[in-house]
Amino acid sequence: MNAIPTNSPTNVAAIDERDPKAGNASHVYGIQYGGPSDVVRIQFQHGPRGEASSTPGVFDDDLAAILEDRLAGFQSGPYACSENAAALESIRAYRAALGERVARRIANGVLGANANH
Repeated sequence: MNAIPTNSPTNVAAIDERDPKAGNASHVYGIQYGGPSDVVRIQFQHGPRGEASSTPGVFDDDLAAILEDRLAGFQSGPYACSENAAALESIRAYRAALGERVARRIANGVLGANANH
């Protein structure tokens, strides 16, 4: 387990080891927001999509889309502020970069595969 520092009063950790065969990323994270049993588990896609040996899960852009929606909501309500605006702009830039990556992977025929693009 690898603890990850945050700005929140929570404990975040990568639960699994980084997988060198899958981009050297971790795929299971836990967020402890209270006592020992107050944990949210986040499972990322592990392995090529649709293969029997893969573990289905969320994608990076799924979480970024949630964060973008949440920040846009804050900016349309009583919690609008310059910090939220900057974070929203950054999340949108992050999502745009991921979109470019997906487009390049599609163009190179490697979307959904553990392969370089």
